[in-house]
Amino acid sequence: MTDTITTETMRAREQQKEFFDRNGYLVVEDILSLAQLQELRGMIDKVLDGELKPQTSNDETLEDFAIQYEPAIKDDPGIARRDKVRVIFHLCHTHPFFWNHATRPELLDVVENLLGPDITLYTDQMFVKAPRHGSAVPYHQDSAYWTALQPPSLLSCWLAIDDATVENGCLHVLPGTHKQLLPHRAFDGPQSWGLLDEDMDTSGEIPIPLQAGSALFHHSCLIHRSFPNRSEHGRRGLVTIYLPSSLRFVEPWNFQYGWQPVRGQAVLT
Repeated sequence: MTDTITTETMRAREQQKEFFDRNGYLVVEDILSLAQLQELRGMIDKVLDGELKPQTSNDETLEDFAIQYEPAIKDDPGIARRDKVRVIFHLCHTHPFFWNHATRPELLDVVENLLGPDITLYTDQMFVKAPRHGSAVPYHQDSAYWTALQPPSLLSCWLAIDDATVENGCLHVLPGTHKQLLPHRAFDGPQSWGLLDEDMDTSGEIPIPLQAGSALFHHSCLIHRSFPNRSEHGRRGLVTIYLPSSLRFVEPWNFQYGWQPVRGQAVLT
């Protein structure tokens, strides 16, 4: 941890860890200052508009970031590029500004409290729900996509770039569903794996609205989804994904950007 730990701080962290262990998620309000949020928002605006290009530290040449567009509108010339984007991948591995964001002490201190002192960074994903166009994401557990790493216990930091509301498609979660990974179904469309209502008890679902600059940390087995954005207000969330360095590969996973230790000892094998 980077700050001096007082008794009050220690107790607060213990309560956060207890809540996370019980429910599979934790909300941390105002984790970024207003200045940090404004700088981050400005850089994301430039990425969405195509003004900011990747800057890699190796010999790799990238014309643009890895972008997934909304299938229903991606070819519509009347819609601006920024409103066609669904997901942008690997920002932290392709531009130093986003690497610096992923390794902020403000984020890593929370991650360390929830995962332990040895932390590896996987990647990040920028989820966009443009006004009127942002599509739904069905129920799923993130670890259904990451079965090579065991046990399934990665952690996502979902940082609100804009206010995330029920109206514009904030995340909905099923608290306490992070204890096991369920068999997932193959889906058509941009979300290739998912769950249906009949696969689990959905009665405990709750929305997680977030003010811009606040973050939702959630376990990779927490069942969650989001609804379409039918409002006039955009909803962007930058998700950075971490894992305990004690996890093991049970099958090959040659991730193109490698597995980067960001705190503690690098023991991922």
